[in-house]
Amino acid sequence: MGDLRLELTGAFLVAAAVTLFSVLLIAAWIARTLGAPWRYWFYGAAVFVVFQGLLRLPWLLPLNFLLRDTLRSSVAALVGFTAFAALTAALFERGGQWLLFRRFFKPEERTVASALMVGAGHGGVEAFFIGLFIALQGVNYIAMHLLPPEMLKGQEQAIAQAKAVFAQMAWWLPFMGMWERLSTQAFQIAATVMVWQSFCTHWAWFLVALAAHFGADFFFPLFHQQAQRWWGLNAGSLVTEIAIAFYAAIWCYVAWRLVKSALQPPSDMGQ
Repeated sequence: MGDLRLELTGAFLVAAAVTLFSVLLIAAWIARTLGAPWRYWFYGAAVFVVFQGLLRLPWLLPLNFLLRDTLRSSVAALVGFTAFAALTAALFERGGQWLLFRRFFKPEERTVASALMVGAGHGGVEAFFIGLFIALQGVNYIAMHLLPPEMLKGQEQAIAQAKAVFAQMAWWLPFMGMWERLSTQAFQIAATVMVWQSFCTHWAWFLVALAAHFGADFFFPLFHQQAQRWWGLNAGSLVTEIAIAFYAAIWCYVAWRLVKSALQPPSDMGQ
């Protein structure tokens, strides 16, 4: 077993399982509570895959790679690129949802139930991929300790570096990825509700959704880096995830008020 830490191994596996199952549980709860058809979940997932996975990341990731040295050496460049990445994420994801509601939904389909299910699909498919990534991290951690040395020949330096990173991780650190996915799924649903609200009351809600998304993707990556410098890998990650959960809770409250108002029966003006 070598220096394999069973508590860290278990944390990877449990965090991955909870992240993956949360996707199904959230969608099932919305479907059962509001009667939302499951097809809207797949609509939301498709928006994320198309607008983020196919239209944005294929050019953003190579650009990030080309600028990696500049981003490491210049704080201004890092802040500027983070702002650019955050803005494009907000425009592509929220814009994709706006297009979905505008072009592919009939007016009678733009309901609270469909909006919540679209948001669950949008955030859920992202969480699903992250859950698989957490599981892969756990598998890699186990493999580098249990595979015979001859199978890892030629990779000794990379394995040693990876083991050093894992060695300094608190056993509970994999749960931070799980926690972030739960918070992010809640935020994605809230942001989707605000995009939907732009069709129900005023188009300015779309701008609010853009601003909320931009704020999350701009502030927290920078804050996470600084928090790790101040408090180290483990404490810095914990503080960041607490902040993300708090941020998501604020927008969930806004979305809850919108949903509550939409579900409230109209008052009888004749009485």
